[in-house]
Amino acid sequence: MQTNKVQTRNLTVSAIFMALGLVLHLMVPGVFFGVKPDFLLSMMFISLMIVGDAKEAVLIGVAGGIMSALTTGFPGGQIPNFIEKIITSLVVFYIIKAMDKNFTIPKIILIFALGTMVSGTLFLSIALTMTRQLNLFIPSYPAVLVAMAINAILGIFLYQATRRMSLLR
Repeated sequence: MQTNKVQTRNLTVSAIFMALGLVLHLMVPGVFFGVKPDFLLSMMFISLMIVGDAKEAVLIGVAGGIMSALTTGFPGGQIPNFIEKIITSLVVFYIIKAMDKNFTIPKIILIFALGTMVSGTLFLSIALTMTRQLNLFIPSYPAVLVAMAINAILGIFLYQATRRMSLLR
């Protein structure tokens, strides 16, 4: 069980990371056929590596969902973004917990790649089901794979920077 001081510190650092992710998400243009690194998602994963319990993970997911919903360029993407960020945050939190916060570069790549794949798959499934365009799932999925590769590489750099700042124990 964490003390209130530790929880407050973790949530404050997570909020700063999420805000930074939002700013980068808004400012960075698409790099590969309009697909851009999802800095908000990457910062969400780093935040999940810092926090200690599922309630905090849900808070991070809700914050990420709201930010994504407000900034999505996908028509009708607000609800799918909100829903998938909460689910993704819990899935990634439990992946991190299963690793017992014993991080190595291959594990970081796995966290970011799997997390991005879960996020993208959920988003496309929900969004395309809501718009009755599920037939576009397979043609749309390469965007998820590109984002997965970009976020896995980005995750290595974010992890190294976060570790150097002594934010990960």
